[in-house]
Parts: sequence; structure tokens; C-alpha cells
Amino acid sequence: MSKIVYVWELGGGYGHIGAFLSVARQFQQRGHEVVFVLKNLEHAHTLLGRYGFAYLQAPMRWPGNAAMPPALNYAGILRNAGFYEAAGLLARMQAWKTTIACLKPDLLLFDHAPTALLAARELKIPRALFGTGFYSPPRFSPMPVMRPGLHVPEKELLNSETQVVATINSVVDRLGGQPLAVLADLFEAEEDFLCTLPELDHYQGRKQGVYWGPAFSYSEGDRPVWPSVGDKRIFAYLTKDYAGLEPLLQQLRSSSWSVFAHIPGTTPAFIQKYSGANLHISAQPVDMRQAATQCDLSICHAGAGTAAAMLLSGKPLLMLPIHLEQSLTARNIAMLGAGVCIPPETKKPNYRAAAMEILSNGKYTKTAEKFADKYAAFAPEEQAVRIGDRCEALMR
Repeated sequence: MSKIVYVWELGGGYGHIGAFLSVARQFQQRGHEVVFVLKNLEHAHTLLGRYGFAYLQAPMRWPGNAAMPPALNYAGILRNAGFYEAAGLLARMQAWKTTIACLKPDLLLFDHAPTALLAARELKIPRALFGTGFYSPPRFSPMPVMRPGLHVPEKELLNSETQVVATINSVVDRLGGQPLAVLADLFEAEEDFLCTLPELDHYQGRKQGVYWGPAFSYSEGDRPVWPSVGDKRIFAYLTKDYAGLEPLLQQLRSSSWSVFAHIPGTTPAFIQKYSGANLHISAQPVDMRQAATQCDLSICHAGAGTAAAMLLSGKPLLMLPIHLEQSLTARNIAMLGAGVCIPPETKKPNYRAAAMEILSNGKYTKTAEKFADKYAAFAPEEQAVRIGDRCEALMR
């Protein structure tokens, strides 16, 4: 029996856990031990407890109060995640080294975990990247701009990357490791499980890399309970921190549609306040397979897993991105013609009008169905088997 350690350091939601869960169960069925080291433990027991998986709190940076400029490329993401300050980065690297040494893994899998990647560079342990294209940028120097339509001089990108690399190398030197020549060296690994599809890749036009298909948890939650009132069915997967949540729910409750909304972390009082005859709200994880199969439209923040699950079921999306990663996914889907995006800076958005446009104009559903037909052969269960096979080969 081998021990596989999955680490997640940056990003929000429980989609990171859900994306790896099918692979983790595949390892478990093969007799391997899997340990999750997680940024956020809020939903860990709900998703992992039933299978007996062990999980730990990941070493992470305590968010500061200083306002950071928007990230233009991956170097900017690292800067905003604390890679500009050597003392904190050194402490977190040491914490990751200690965590890994205590666990003694036979394989490390990194899901948006740059500090853990850095800490494991000198270890004689097979390493693999796991996640969407956002977590695995193209190996260029400087790394490309992530904001569509924004022209940034190459010198500015290079300066940003040079500053981050200098901080990293100052820490690596103190620990006796090998310095990075360029930021792309951080992503050296035995395998890169690029869990997306070309149309959904955050870096469009990627020249290198093998697409393994999107990873998400299909059937790990409760079945959706649709209101009996309403004609079209809308599945909404929302965060309680979304600035427009209350007006969105009010507009949906006053609509003629049957709406089932999954909002993690909401209280019974909140659910009672905003539910209606045609609007059911649940804080519990939802069976995504049933939700995607049964709905006519999905409203979400364009998280990679949810968006992929809906498109693979031929369902269009109304997307309300909050972060850069979500905005890039929303841009890709809107460019395909399979959904509509309401940017976060939109003032007083008319959600109901946007949903009506998608439901009444058949082109969005037709495009989503065309996407589903193109990838009809993709099966998440088979993907988990293929990833499991490759990981066992790495451990051998």
C-alpha cells in the first residue's frame, strides 16, 4: 500500500475537494492511503468523512489588511499570496516541509499549492500537478497576461516576475536549495494533470500540455428538490459572500420559474427569509449529476467544475464571476455562445432579464448541447481510472 498526499493551498469553495474526490476514491479502492491537506476544512467532514479519508489543515498565509493591486499574471497571483515578503514565505515553506516529512508520502499531488510545490522541490518524492489551467500556467518567461484585452508591456511583466523570483530565491538560498532561473521552474513535476478542456482553459491557445478533461464531484451530495411551482427549472450554485445575492434571490423568487439554489454556509434564518413557493434554498452539497440533468439553466459564479458539469450536460449558464479565475471561465463560455456573463462591476444588474434572454433564445442551449455532443465520450469515472494508473506508474 502506498500513501498519496493531496495538497490545496490557494482558492476558495469546496470545488477543489470535489474535483479530486473521484480520484481519491479510485486510490482507496486500489488499497492506497490518501491524506488531504486542505486550505479550508469547512466542508471536509461532509465530503470526506463518509469515506474515512484523513485530512489536515494546510499551512497557509493569514490574510493581511493591505490592499494589493490586481494580478496581471501568475507572478501577480503569487505576490498577492505573500510571495513578496521573505520572512513569511520562509515560515510557510518550513511548515510545508514539516507537514510532508511527518506524512512520508509516496506521491504528492498539488492543487493550486505554489508554496507546497516550492517546499517539495528538493525532495525525492514523485510530484504531480492537479487542477485547471489556472493553476498550471504556460511555461513562458515572463508568464502571459491573464486579463483579456489588457495590453501590458513585456518589461512590466518581466519586472513583476523578477521580483517574485528574487524573493523565492532568497528563501531557497537560506534553506540550501536550488534557485529558480525563471518562475516557470516552480512547476517542474513528473506529471501535470491538466483537468480541463481546450475551450475552457484559462490560457487560451496553450501550445503545450495534455488535457485530461474536467474534474468535479458528480454525485456526492443531496438530490435537488425542485419547487412544484414554476415552469422552467433553474439550478443556482451561489456563494453567500456574493454582493448581489439578496437582489438576485428576490428577482428569482418573483419570477415564474422553479428555482433550486445551493448556497453553502447559509443559516436556517437566511433560508427561511429568502425561500418562496418557487424558490428552495439548501446549504448542503448537491448531486451535480441530477442538478445538471434536470435543470434548464444554471446560475453560478463560473467555477470550473460547475461550469464544466453543466456544459457536459448541454445546459447554458448565467455566470456571475467574482474572482479572476471565474471571470476567465465566464469569458470562455460567453465566447462559445453557451452563456451570458454579468461582470462583478455591473451596477444594479437585472438578473431576471439575463435569465429570460437565455431561456427564450434557443441559441444558448443549442450551443451547450453541441458542446456536450462533442465530449459525449468523456466519463469522469474513466478519467479517475486513467489518473490512478498514471499515478501508480509514477510511484513505481
